[in-house]
Amino acid sequence: MTTGESYAKALYALIKKNPEKASLYAKNLKTALRRRGHEKLLPQIAAEGEKLRLREERSMQSSTETPEREQNRILFELYRKLTA
Repeated sequence: MTTGESYAKALYALIKKNPEKASLYAKNLKTALRRRGHEKLLPQIAAEGEKLRLREERSMQSSTETPEREQNRILFELYRKLTA
């Protein structure tokens, strides 16, 4: 795991816990990066944060039960019973 990924995960976790303070967290992160001389990591942190957001969004979409999925699940169960 790279430094940028670590920063992005930490920032994402903080924002997920308390979304109202997102701008404060971002401002503090930028200040900390400037102090440490890691300002070049900002684009990587933003990209990793976007990846984390997309991963969570896609995970939620794939886990939701749709009527079509439920029907397919029932049909597969009936097929297994018939072929067993």
